[in-house]
Amino acid sequence: MRRAETQLWRLQETLPRLWTNESWLSAEQVLDLSSETSPSPNPSPGSVQSNVDLSIADLLCQMSTAVPVDGTDIDMTAALPELSWDLTTDSGWLDILPETPPVAEDSPDSLPNTTLTLYTPSLVPDMTSPHDKALLNHYSNIVASVLSRHPNTASNPYLSYLVPMAVSNQLILHCILALSATHWQKLQPDMRDRALYHKGQATQSLAGLLPHVDGSSVDVALVSCLLLCMSELFDGTSAGWKLHLQGAKRLLSTVKSQTSGNLAGHFKFFVKLARFLDSAATTSTCKPPLIDDKTVATSPEPTEDSSNDDAAVYGIPKELFHMVDRVNNLASKRGTRVDEASEALFREEAERVQGRLDNWAYDYGGLAGAVASLSPTNDDVLHATTAYEWALRLRLHQITEGYSLTEKVFECVQHILDSAQKIRYGSPLESCLLFPLVMAGGACNCLEQRMVVQDRLMIMERTCGFGYVHQSRELVETVWKRRETESMVNWARIRYEEMGGLALY
Repeated sequence: MRRAETQLWRLQETLPRLWTNESWLSAEQVLDLSSETSPSPNPSPGSVQSNVDLSIADLLCQMSTAVPVDGTDIDMTAALPELSWDLTTDSGWLDILPETPPVAEDSPDSLPNTTLTLYTPSLVPDMTSPHDKALLNHYSNIVASVLSRHPNTASNPYLSYLVPMAVSNQLILHCILALSATHWQKLQPDMRDRALYHKGQATQSLAGLLPHVDGSSVDVALVSCLLLCMSELFDGTSAGWKLHLQGAKRLLSTVKSQTSGNLAGHFKFFVKLARFLDSAATTSTCKPPLIDDKTVATSPEPTEDSSNDDAAVYGIPKELFHMVDRVNNLASKRGTRVDEASEALFREEAERVQGRLDNWAYDYGGLAGAVASLSPTNDDVLHATTAYEWALRLRLHQITEGYSLTEKVFECVQHILDSAQKIRYGSPLESCLLFPLVMAGGACNCLEQRMVVQDRLMIMERTCGFGYVHQSRELVETVWKRRETESMVNWARIRYEEMGGLALY
Protein backbone atom coordinates (compact mmCIF):
# COMPACT_ATOMS: atom_id res chain seq x y z
CA MET A 1 0.00 0.00 0.00
CA ARG A 2 2.88 2.38 0.74
CA ARG A 3 4.22 1.73 -2.78
CA ALA A 4 0.80 2.58 -4.25
CA GLU A 5 0.63 5.78 -2.19
CA THR A 6 4.08 6.77 -3.45
CA GLN A 7 3.06 6.19 -7.06
CA LEU A 8 -0.16 8.19 -6.60
CA TRP A 9 1.81 11.02 -5.01
CA ARG A 10 4.20 11.09 -7.97
CA LEU A 11 1.30 11.28 -10.40
CA GLN A 12 -0.35 14.07 -8.44
CA GLU A 13 2.93 15.96 -8.40
CA THR A 14 2.68 16.22 -12.19
CA LEU A 15 -0.73 17.92 -12.09
CA PRO A 16 0.46 21.40 -11.01
CA ARG A 17 2.73 21.47 -14.06
CA LEU A 18 -0.19 20.44 -16.24
CA TRP A 19 -2.54 23.11 -14.85
CA THR A 20 0.00 25.96 -14.83
CA ASN A 21 1.72 25.41 -18.19
CA GLU A 22 0.48 27.41 -21.13
CA SER A 23 0.13 24.20 -23.12
CA TRP A 24 -0.76 20.73 -21.90
CA LEU A 25 2.06 18.26 -21.50
CA SER A 26 1.97 15.24 -23.76
CA ALA A 27 1.09 11.83 -22.35
CA GLU A 28 4.70 10.67 -22.89
CA GLN A 29 6.03 13.66 -20.94
CA VAL A 30 3.63 12.95 -18.10
CA LEU A 31 4.70 9.34 -17.94
CA ASP A 32 8.34 10.42 -17.93
CA LEU A 33 7.62 12.57 -14.87
CA SER A 34 6.46 9.47 -13.01
CA SER A 35 9.16 6.87 -12.59
CA GLU A 36 6.80 3.94 -12.80
CA THR A 37 3.13 3.29 -13.41
CA SER A 38 0.65 1.70 -11.09
CA PRO A 39 0.35 -2.03 -11.78
CA SER A 40 -3.09 -3.32 -12.38
CA PRO A 41 -4.02 -6.19 -10.10
CA ASN A 42 -6.43 -7.40 -12.78
CA PRO A 43 -4.69 -7.27 -16.17
CA SER A 44 -7.02 -7.19 -19.12
CA PRO A 45 -7.42 -10.58 -20.78
CA GLY A 46 -5.92 -11.29 -24.15
CA SER A 47 -7.76 -12.11 -27.31
CA VAL A 48 -10.98 -13.99 -26.82
CA GLN A 49 -10.71 -17.74 -27.59
CA SER A 50 -13.45 -19.63 -29.38
CA ASN A 51 -15.44 -21.86 -27.06
CA VAL A 52 -17.32 -23.84 -29.75
CA ASP A 53 -17.69 -27.49 -28.74
CA LEU A 54 -15.87 -29.78 -31.20
CA SER A 55 -18.62 -32.36 -31.03
CA ILE A 56 -21.11 -29.80 -32.32
CA ALA A 57 -18.74 -28.99 -35.18
CA ASP A 58 -18.48 -32.71 -36.06
CA LEU A 59 -22.24 -32.95 -35.98
CA LEU A 60 -22.64 -30.13 -38.46
CA CYS A 61 -20.04 -31.64 -40.79
CA GLN A 62 -21.59 -35.12 -40.75
CA MET A 63 -25.06 -33.75 -41.30
CA SER A 64 -23.82 -32.08 -44.44
CA THR A 65 -22.80 -35.50 -45.85
CA ALA A 66 -26.26 -37.04 -45.60
CA VAL A 67 -27.56 -38.65 -48.81
CA PRO A 68 -30.00 -36.30 -50.55
CA VAL A 69 -33.41 -37.59 -51.48
CA ASP A 70 -34.98 -36.64 -54.79
CA GLY A 71 -38.49 -35.46 -54.15
CA THR A 72 -39.62 -36.64 -57.62
CA ASP A 73 -39.05 -40.30 -56.65
CA ILE A 74 -41.67 -40.18 -53.93
CA ASP A 75 -45.20 -41.09 -54.82
CA MET A 76 -47.27 -38.57 -52.93
CA THR A 77 -50.44 -40.56 -53.71
CA ALA A 78 -49.21 -43.73 -52.06
CA ALA A 79 -50.49 -44.81 -48.72
CA LEU A 80 -48.55 -43.58 -45.75
CA PRO A 81 -47.21 -47.01 -44.64
CA GLU A 82 -45.82 -47.62 -48.14
CA LEU A 83 -43.53 -44.59 -48.07
CA SER A 84 -39.89 -45.33 -47.44
CA TRP A 85 -38.55 -43.66 -44.28
CA ASP A 86 -35.27 -45.53 -44.20
CA LEU A 87 -32.64 -43.56 -42.25
CA THR A 88 -30.26 -46.43 -41.67
CA THR A 89 -27.98 -45.70 -44.64
CA ASP A 90 -26.25 -42.74 -42.97
CA SER A 91 -27.47 -42.58 -39.42
CA GLY A 92 -24.11 -42.97 -37.70
CA TRP A 93 -24.07 -39.30 -36.81
CA LEU A 94 -26.94 -39.96 -34.39
CA ASP A 95 -24.52 -41.76 -32.08
CA ILE A 96 -22.90 -38.52 -30.99
CA LEU A 97 -26.17 -37.00 -29.77
CA PRO A 98 -26.88 -37.35 -26.04
CA GLU A 99 -29.57 -39.76 -25.04
CA THR A 100 -32.94 -38.29 -24.20
CA PRO A 101 -33.67 -38.94 -20.53
CA PRO A 102 -36.69 -41.14 -19.93
CA VAL A 103 -39.93 -39.41 -19.06
CA ALA A 104 -40.88 -39.96 -15.47
CA GLU A 105 -44.15 -41.80 -14.96
CA ASP A 106 -44.75 -40.15 -11.60
CA SER A 107 -47.42 -37.58 -10.98
CA PRO A 108 -46.63 -33.88 -11.42
CA ASP A 109 -46.71 -33.43 -7.65
CA SER A 110 -43.64 -35.65 -7.26
CA LEU A 111 -41.52 -33.54 -9.64
CA PRO A 112 -38.90 -31.26 -8.06
CA ASN A 113 -40.00 -27.66 -7.62
CA THR A 114 -37.72 -25.76 -10.00
CA THR A 115 -37.93 -22.09 -10.99
CA LEU A 116 -36.48 -20.13 -13.86
CA THR A 117 -33.83 -17.49 -13.14
CA LEU A 118 -33.78 -14.30 -15.18
CA TYR A 119 -30.28 -13.54 -16.45
CA THR A 120 -29.38 -9.86 -16.11
CA PRO A 121 -26.35 -8.80 -18.17
CA SER A 122 -23.74 -6.64 -16.46
CA LEU A 123 -23.63 -2.93 -17.26
CA VAL A 124 -19.84 -3.18 -17.40
CA PRO A 125 -19.08 -6.61 -18.93
CA ASP A 126 -15.32 -5.97 -18.93
CA MET A 127 -15.26 -5.58 -15.15
CA THR A 128 -13.90 -8.83 -13.74
CA SER A 129 -12.70 -7.83 -10.27
CA PRO A 130 -15.23 -8.77 -7.58
CA HIS A 131 -14.00 -5.81 -5.51
CA ASP A 132 -14.76 -3.40 -8.35
CA LYS A 133 -18.19 -4.92 -8.90
CA ALA A 134 -18.90 -4.41 -5.20
CA LEU A 135 -17.64 -0.83 -5.41
CA LEU A 136 -19.85 0.02 -8.38
CA ASN A 137 -22.85 -1.48 -6.61
CA HIS A 138 -21.91 0.44 -3.45
CA TYR A 139 -21.79 3.71 -5.38
CA SER A 140 -25.10 3.11 -7.14
CA ASN A 141 -27.03 2.17 -4.01
CA ILE A 142 -25.28 4.01 -1.16
CA VAL A 143 -22.78 6.69 -2.16
CA ALA A 144 -24.98 8.43 -4.73
CA SER A 145 -27.75 8.73 -2.13
CA VAL A 146 -25.30 10.17 0.40
CA LEU A 147 -24.04 12.75 -2.09
CA SER A 148 -27.50 13.98 -3.05
CA ARG A 149 -29.10 16.37 -0.56
CA HIS A 150 -32.46 16.29 -2.30
CA PRO A 151 -35.25 14.67 -0.25
CA ASN A 152 -36.67 13.22 -3.48
CA THR A 153 -34.51 10.18 -4.22
CA ALA A 154 -36.18 9.61 -7.61
CA SER A 155 -34.20 12.44 -9.23
CA ASN A 156 -30.55 11.98 -8.35
CA PRO A 157 -28.10 13.59 -10.81
CA TYR A 158 -25.22 11.65 -9.25
CA LEU A 159 -26.88 8.59 -10.76
CA SER A 160 -28.59 9.87 -13.89
CA TYR A 161 -25.56 11.84 -15.16
CA LEU A 162 -22.51 10.07 -13.78
CA VAL A 163 -23.30 6.35 -14.00
CA PRO A 164 -23.99 6.35 -17.79
CA MET A 165 -20.72 8.23 -18.32
CA ALA A 166 -18.87 5.72 -16.14
CA VAL A 167 -20.30 2.80 -18.13
CA SER A 168 -19.07 4.28 -21.41
CA ASN A 169 -15.73 5.74 -20.25
CA GLN A 170 -12.95 3.91 -18.38
CA LEU A 171 -11.46 7.10 -16.91
CA ILE A 172 -14.72 8.16 -15.27
CA LEU A 173 -15.27 4.59 -14.10
CA HIS A 174 -11.93 4.67 -12.27
CA CYS A 175 -12.97 7.96 -10.65
CA ILE A 176 -16.35 6.57 -9.57
CA LEU A 177 -14.75 3.46 -8.08
CA ALA A 178 -12.14 5.58 -6.28
CA LEU A 179 -14.87 7.72 -4.72
CA SER A 180 -16.83 4.63 -3.70
CA ALA A 181 -13.75 3.04 -2.13
CA THR A 182 -12.98 6.30 -0.28
CA HIS A 183 -16.44 6.18 1.25
CA TRP A 184 -16.12 2.51 2.21
CA GLN A 185 -12.53 2.40 3.45
CA LYS A 186 -13.28 3.18 7.09
CA LEU A 187 -15.65 0.22 7.45
CA GLN A 188 -13.79 -1.93 4.91
CA PRO A 189 -10.03 -1.22 5.37
CA ASP A 190 -9.16 -3.46 2.40
CA MET A 191 -10.84 -0.92 0.14
CA ARG A 192 -8.10 1.61 0.84
CA ASP A 193 -5.82 -0.25 -1.56
CA ARG A 194 -8.53 -0.18 -4.22
CA ALA A 195 -9.02 3.56 -3.66
CA LEU A 196 -5.30 4.19 -4.17
CA TYR A 197 -5.21 1.98 -7.25
CA HIS A 198 -8.18 3.63 -8.95
CA LYS A 199 -6.95 7.13 -8.05
CA GLY A 200 -3.60 6.28 -9.61
CA GLN A 201 -5.18 4.88 -12.77
CA ALA A 202 -7.52 7.86 -13.08
CA THR A 203 -4.75 10.41 -12.49
CA GLN A 204 -2.54 8.76 -15.10
CA SER A 205 -5.36 8.58 -17.66
CA LEU A 206 -6.35 12.18 -17.00
CA ALA A 207 -2.76 13.32 -17.48
CA GLY A 208 -2.76 11.60 -20.86
CA LEU A 209 -6.07 13.20 -21.86
CA LEU A 210 -5.37 16.81 -20.88
CA PRO A 211 -2.96 17.66 -23.75
CA HIS A 212 -5.64 16.61 -26.25
CA VAL A 213 -8.81 18.06 -24.68
CA ASP A 214 -11.33 19.27 -27.26
CA GLY A 215 -15.06 19.76 -27.51
CA SER A 216 -15.73 16.03 -27.55
CA SER A 217 -13.68 15.21 -24.45
CA VAL A 218 -13.85 18.31 -22.26
CA ASP A 219 -16.83 16.92 -20.33
CA VAL A 220 -14.92 13.72 -19.54
CA ALA A 221 -11.91 15.71 -18.31
CA LEU A 222 -14.10 18.04 -16.23
CA VAL A 223 -16.08 15.23 -14.59
CA SER A 224 -12.86 13.35 -13.82
CA CYS A 225 -11.37 16.44 -12.14
CA LEU A 226 -14.49 16.95 -10.04
CA LEU A 227 -14.73 13.31 -8.97
CA LEU A 228 -11.06 13.17 -8.01
CA CYS A 229 -11.53 16.43 -6.12
CA MET A 230 -14.46 14.90 -4.23
CA SER A 231 -12.43 11.79 -3.36
CA GLU A 232 -9.69 13.95 -1.82
CA LEU A 233 -12.04 16.47 -0.20
CA PHE A 234 -14.31 13.87 1.39
CA ASP A 235 -11.35 11.87 2.71
CA GLY A 236 -10.52 14.73 5.08
CA THR A 237 -6.78 14.04 5.31
CA SER A 238 -5.52 14.98 1.85
CA ALA A 239 -4.92 18.41 0.34
CA GLY A 240 -4.82 17.06 -3.22
CA TRP A 241 -8.24 18.58 -3.92
CA LYS A 242 -6.60 21.99 -4.40
CA LEU A 243 -4.92 20.86 -7.63
CA HIS A 244 -8.12 19.38 -9.01
CA LEU A 245 -10.03 22.60 -8.31
CA GLN A 246 -7.44 24.53 -10.29
CA GLY A 247 -7.85 22.10 -13.15
CA ALA A 248 -11.64 22.35 -12.98
CA LYS A 249 -11.45 26.13 -13.28
CA ARG A 250 -9.31 25.89 -16.41
CA LEU A 251 -11.59 23.29 -17.96
CA LEU A 252 -14.67 25.39 -17.19
CA SER A 253 -13.06 28.26 -19.06
CA THR A 254 -12.60 25.88 -21.99
CA VAL A 255 -16.26 24.86 -21.78
CA LYS A 256 -17.35 28.50 -21.81
CA SER A 257 -15.26 29.33 -24.87
CA GLN A 258 -16.54 26.31 -26.81
CA THR A 259 -20.23 26.48 -25.89
CA SER A 260 -20.72 30.29 -25.91
CA GLY A 261 -22.72 29.99 -22.72
CA ASN A 262 -25.31 27.53 -24.11
CA LEU A 263 -24.81 24.61 -21.74
CA ALA A 264 -26.56 21.28 -21.95
CA GLY A 265 -28.33 19.85 -18.89
CA HIS A 266 -25.45 17.71 -17.69
CA PHE A 267 -22.96 20.56 -18.17
CA LYS A 268 -25.12 22.83 -16.00
CA PHE A 269 -24.99 20.23 -13.25
CA PHE A 270 -21.21 19.94 -13.51
CA VAL A 271 -20.87 23.74 -13.28
CA LYS A 272 -22.99 23.78 -10.12
CA LEU A 273 -21.00 20.94 -8.63
CA ALA A 274 -17.71 22.70 -9.40
CA ARG A 275 -18.88 25.94 -7.81
CA PHE A 276 -20.18 24.05 -4.77
CA LEU A 277 -16.84 22.29 -4.21
CA ASP A 278 -14.94 25.53 -4.78
CA SER A 279 -16.99 27.40 -2.17
CA ALA A 280 -16.76 24.45 0.23
CA ALA A 281 -12.98 24.75 0.13
CA THR A 282 -12.92 28.44 1.05
CA THR A 283 -13.31 27.65 4.75
CA SER A 284 -10.06 25.73 4.48
CA THR A 285 -8.18 28.26 2.33
CA CYS A 286 -9.65 31.47 3.86
CA LYS A 287 -9.49 32.92 0.36
CA PRO A 288 -12.13 33.84 -2.22
CA PRO A 289 -13.25 31.02 -4.52
CA LEU A 290 -11.31 30.25 -7.68
CA ILE A 291 -14.41 30.01 -9.86
CA ASP A 292 -16.58 33.10 -10.28
CA ASP A 293 -19.32 34.33 -12.60
CA LYS A 294 -16.73 35.37 -15.18
CA THR A 295 -15.35 31.84 -15.39
CA VAL A 296 -18.65 30.20 -16.30
CA ALA A 297 -21.86 31.31 -17.93
CA THR A 298 -25.00 30.46 -16.01
CA SER A 299 -28.50 30.04 -17.39
CA PRO A 300 -30.77 32.92 -16.31
CA GLU A 301 -33.95 30.88 -16.69
CA PRO A 302 -34.55 28.33 -13.91
CA THR A 303 -36.14 25.04 -14.91
CA GLU A 304 -37.49 22.11 -12.95
CA ASP A 305 -34.35 20.10 -13.66
CA SER A 306 -32.09 22.94 -12.55
CA SER A 307 -34.07 23.29 -9.31
CA ASN A 308 -33.70 19.58 -8.66
CA ASP A 309 -29.98 19.83 -9.34
CA ASP A 310 -29.70 22.78 -6.94
CA ALA A 311 -31.42 20.78 -4.22
CA ALA A 312 -29.22 17.73 -4.88
CA VAL A 313 -25.96 19.70 -4.81
CA TYR A 314 -26.63 22.32 -2.12
CA GLY A 315 -29.55 21.06 -0.04
CA ILE A 316 -30.11 24.61 1.18
CA PRO A 317 -30.68 27.76 -0.93
CA LYS A 318 -27.49 28.33 -2.90
CA GLU A 319 -27.68 32.09 -2.32
CA LEU A 320 -27.08 31.45 1.38
CA PHE A 321 -24.46 28.78 0.78
CA HIS A 322 -22.36 31.10 -1.39
CA MET A 323 -22.39 33.71 1.38
CA VAL A 324 -19.50 31.66 2.75
CA ASP A 325 -17.47 33.03 -0.17
CA ARG A 326 -17.87 36.59 1.08
CA VAL A 327 -17.23 35.65 4.69
CA ASN A 328 -14.00 33.85 3.87
CA ASN A 329 -12.95 36.57 1.46
CA LEU A 330 -13.18 38.93 4.42
CA ALA A 331 -11.09 36.47 6.45
CA SER A 332 -8.32 36.72 3.86
CA LYS A 333 -8.03 40.47 4.61
CA ARG A 334 -7.44 40.21 8.35
CA GLY A 335 -3.74 40.79 7.79
CA THR A 336 -4.45 44.30 6.50
CA ARG A 337 -5.57 45.50 9.95
CA VAL A 338 -2.34 47.29 10.85
CA ASP A 339 -3.58 50.73 11.96
CA GLU A 340 -6.77 52.63 12.74
CA ALA A 341 -7.45 53.53 9.11
CA SER A 342 -7.09 49.96 7.85
CA GLU A 343 -9.14 48.72 10.81
CA ALA A 344 -11.94 51.10 9.86
CA LEU A 345 -11.88 49.90 6.25
CA PHE A 346 -11.95 46.29 7.38
CA ARG A 347 -14.97 46.88 9.61
CA GLU A 348 -16.78 48.72 6.84
CA GLU A 349 -16.44 45.70 4.62
CA ALA A 350 -17.53 43.45 7.48
CA GLU A 351 -20.69 45.55 7.82
CA ARG A 352 -21.39 45.15 4.11
CA VAL A 353 -21.05 41.38 4.42
CA GLN A 354 -23.34 41.47 7.46
CA GLY A 355 -25.91 43.44 5.46
CA ARG A 356 -25.85 40.89 2.64
CA LEU A 357 -26.24 38.09 5.15
CA ASP A 358 -29.23 39.83 6.72
CA ASN A 359 -30.94 40.20 3.32
CA TRP A 360 -29.84 37.09 1.41
CA ALA A 361 -33.47 35.89 1.03
CA TYR A 362 -34.87 39.27 -0.07
CA ASP A 363 -35.46 38.19 -3.68
CA TYR A 364 -37.54 35.25 -2.44
CA GLY A 365 -39.69 37.39 -0.15
CA GLY A 366 -38.05 36.01 2.97
CA LEU A 367 -36.74 32.77 4.42
CA ALA A 368 -39.97 30.83 3.83
CA GLY A 369 -39.99 31.65 0.13
CA ALA A 370 -36.34 30.69 -0.29
CA VAL A 371 -36.91 27.33 1.38
CA ALA A 372 -40.10 26.69 -0.60
CA SER A 373 -38.14 27.11 -3.84
CA LEU A 374 -36.32 23.87 -3.01
CA SER A 375 -38.79 21.77 -1.06
CA PRO A 376 -42.01 23.36 0.19
CA THR A 377 -43.08 20.30 2.21
CA ASN A 378 -39.81 19.29 3.90
CA ASP A 379 -39.12 20.98 7.23
CA ASP A 380 -35.56 19.61 7.27
CA VAL A 381 -34.64 22.12 4.55
CA LEU A 382 -35.86 24.97 6.77
CA HIS A 383 -33.95 23.74 9.82
CA ALA A 384 -30.74 23.11 7.85
CA THR A 385 -30.98 26.58 6.30
CA THR A 386 -31.48 28.20 9.71
CA ALA A 387 -28.53 26.32 11.21
CA TYR A 388 -26.28 27.31 8.30
CA GLU A 389 -27.27 30.98 8.50
CA TRP A 390 -26.44 31.17 12.21
CA ALA A 391 -23.15 29.37 11.59
CA LEU A 392 -22.23 32.06 9.06
CA ARG A 393 -23.16 34.77 11.56
CA LEU A 394 -20.93 33.13 14.15
CA ARG A 395 -18.04 32.81 11.72
CA LEU A 396 -18.37 36.46 10.67
CA HIS A 397 -18.31 37.49 14.33
CA GLN A 398 -15.15 35.44 14.96
CA ILE A 399 -13.38 36.96 11.95
CA THR A 400 -14.24 40.47 13.09
CA GLU A 401 -14.05 40.23 16.89
CA GLY A 402 -11.93 37.15 17.61
CA TYR A 403 -12.60 33.88 19.44
CA SER A 404 -13.68 35.09 22.88
CA LEU A 405 -16.82 33.42 24.21
CA THR A 406 -19.31 36.29 24.44
CA GLU A 407 -23.07 36.43 24.81
CA LYS A 408 -23.49 36.81 21.05
CA VAL A 409 -21.44 33.66 20.53
CA PHE A 410 -23.64 31.71 22.95
CA GLU A 411 -26.75 33.00 21.14
CA CYS A 412 -25.46 31.73 17.79
CA VAL A 413 -24.51 28.37 19.27
CA GLN A 414 -27.95 27.87 20.79
CA HIS A 415 -29.75 28.70 17.53
CA ILE A 416 -27.51 26.27 15.62
CA LEU A 417 -28.13 23.40 18.04
CA ASP A 418 -31.88 24.05 18.26
CA SER A 419 -32.16 23.79 14.47
CA ALA A 420 -29.82 20.81 14.16
CA GLN A 421 -31.77 18.75 16.68
CA LYS A 422 -34.96 19.16 14.65
CA ILE A 423 -33.44 17.32 11.68
CA ARG A 424 -33.98 13.59 11.88
CA TYR A 425 -31.10 11.13 11.87
CA GLY A 426 -30.28 9.93 8.37
CA SER A 427 -31.99 12.84 6.64
CA PRO A 428 -30.59 13.80 3.21
CA LEU A 429 -30.06 17.27 4.73
CA GLU A 430 -27.89 15.88 7.54
CA SER A 431 -24.66 16.49 5.63
CA CYS A 432 -25.55 20.22 5.55
CA LEU A 433 -25.03 20.26 9.33
CA LEU A 434 -21.28 19.63 9.35
CA PHE A 435 -20.17 23.26 9.13
CA PRO A 436 -22.80 24.47 11.66
CA LEU A 437 -21.91 21.68 14.11
CA VAL A 438 -18.19 22.44 13.94
CA MET A 439 -18.88 26.14 14.44
CA ALA A 440 -21.08 25.38 17.44
CA GLY A 441 -18.68 22.77 18.79
CA GLY A 442 -15.74 25.14 18.59
CA ALA A 443 -17.61 27.79 20.56
CA CYS A 444 -19.77 25.89 23.08
CA ASN A 445 -18.63 25.77 26.68
CA CYS A 446 -21.04 23.49 28.54
CA LEU A 447 -21.29 19.70 28.69
CA GLU A 448 -24.90 19.56 27.49
CA GLN A 449 -24.11 21.38 24.23
CA ARG A 450 -20.93 19.38 23.69
CA MET A 451 -22.88 16.13 24.03
CA VAL A 452 -25.35 17.28 21.36
CA VAL A 453 -22.53 18.11 18.94
CA GLN A 454 -20.55 14.95 19.64
CA ASP A 455 -23.58 12.66 19.39
CA ARG A 456 -24.68 14.09 16.05
CA LEU A 457 -21.20 13.93 14.54
CA MET A 458 -20.85 10.30 15.63
CA ILE A 459 -24.19 9.50 14.01
CA MET A 460 -23.10 11.25 10.82
CA GLU A 461 -19.93 9.14 10.71
CA ARG A 462 -22.23 6.19 10.03
CA THR A 463 -24.98 7.84 7.98
CA CYS A 464 -22.67 10.00 5.85
CA GLY A 465 -19.65 7.71 6.05
CA PHE A 466 -16.90 9.86 4.57
CA GLY A 467 -13.71 10.44 6.52
CA TYR A 468 -14.03 14.21 6.75
CA VAL A 469 -16.87 13.78 9.28
CA HIS A 470 -14.57 11.85 11.61
CA GLN A 471 -11.86 14.47 11.15
CA SER A 472 -14.36 17.18 12.05
CA ARG A 473 -15.25 15.43 15.29
CA GLU A 474 -11.57 15.12 16.15
CA LEU A 475 -11.20 18.86 15.54
CA VAL A 476 -13.93 19.88 18.00
CA GLU A 477 -12.74 17.36 20.60
CA THR A 478 -9.23 18.83 20.31
CA VAL A 479 -10.71 22.30 20.92
CA TRP A 480 -12.50 21.06 24.03
CA LYS A 481 -9.39 19.43 25.41
CA ARG A 482 -7.28 22.56 24.97
CA ARG A 483 -9.96 24.78 26.45
CA GLU A 484 -9.32 23.03 29.76
CA THR A 485 -5.97 24.81 29.99
CA GLU A 486 -6.42 27.83 27.70
CA SER A 487 -8.90 30.67 28.02
CA MET A 488 -9.26 31.29 24.26
CA VAL A 489 -8.87 28.54 21.64
CA ASN A 490 -8.77 29.28 17.91
CA TRP A 491 -10.30 26.28 16.17
CA ALA A 492 -9.38 27.66 12.72
CA ARG A 493 -5.69 27.75 13.63
CA ILE A 494 -5.83 24.14 14.84
CA ARG A 495 -7.45 23.10 11.57
CA TYR A 496 -4.89 25.03 9.53
CA GLU A 497 -1.80 23.79 11.37
CA GLU A 498 -2.80 20.22 12.22
CA MET A 499 -5.56 19.23 9.76
CA GLY A 500 -4.61 20.90 6.49
CA GLY A 501 -6.69 18.57 4.33
CA LEU A 502 -9.95 19.19 6.20
CA ALA A 503 -12.54 21.44 4.56
CA LEU A 504 -15.75 22.34 6.40
CA TYR A 505 -18.99 23.05 4.54
